[in-house]
Amino acid sequence: MDYRDYKGFKEITQSTKKDTMYIPKIRWNKLNENKQIMDIVPGFPINKRIKYDRAKMVQAIKNGMVLLLLYAGEEDKWKGGRERVIYPMVLGINKNTKNELIRGWHLEGYSVSQKKETKKVWRLFKASNVKGMMFTGHFYRLPPKGYKMNDRVMTERTIARADFNTIRRNQEALIKSGKIEKEEEVKIQTKAQVGVTGIQIKNTGTILNLQDPWTNEIINASKSDQKDIKISILKTVFSNEYLAVIGALGEPNRTVKVYEDKKLLGSYKTITSFTGDEFKKNKNVKGITEFDLYAFEKKV
Repeated sequence: MDYRDYKGFKEITQSTKKDTMYIPKIRWNKLNENKQIMDIVPGFPINKRIKYDRAKMVQAIKNGMVLLLLYAGEEDKWKGGRERVIYPMVLGINKNTKNELIRGWHLEGYSVSQKKETKKVWRLFKASNVKGMMFTGHFYRLPPKGYKMNDRVMTERTIARADFNTIRRNQEALIKSGKIEKEEEVKIQTKAQVGVTGIQIKNTGTILNLQDPWTNEIINASKSDQKDIKISILKTVFSNEYLAVIGALGEPNRTVKVYEDKKLLGSYKTITSFTGDEFKKNKNVKGITEFDLYAFEKKV
């Protein structure tokens, strides 16, 4: 049970000529040199929540970047916002309402109007309702079905639109810099796996105290085989909540959707991971010593 590669699902080699879901693979070994996370796209950090920023949205459209939005729609009673993974395609101003709008290809996320998780549909997002945004580290390269550069909703002014000649040119520059792999080397996700990968966990009802981890009965049961104990500390992308997962190692700074009993808890980023023989080196994480302990069940 190891999700060190968050893309740990089966990958396949596939032609990019007709593939609208093509996502170049990041060279994480290049980005993680000296344990420092570099920006793939200058000035736009990976897996880090930022406030809505028009210039950043334009940058995302021009580079074909897949974004995770924390979005609170007009009819949504949950004002904290819900997560939406999108291809941002067009940004503009509506003539009648003067609202700044984003036309996006909605890869996955909860639809308030349909009262369920929806995938691969066109959606319109009001910029003022975006509570936060994050670059997932993935890119899109070809237009999804139904894309029109001249969006009639943006009747006053189009600020940016996905020009795929520009997108490919910008991505070629990233390839030359070694930040993403060459097209012919890329392995891509199957259609059902596009977007942020998910894992399912189960609450053990116990606390992991890093100052004295062996007091936890689940941890202590494997004390004789400490190297087989796998611990990951995860933090929510859009808030300051932490949890510990036993049974899997995660790659630092990678993002994953976390589910418990099929309920989405949210998107989490791995802060650190280690094995049981390294507890002495990990007495706290970000100054925190105690975490609710969950057990890794499977990837979803």
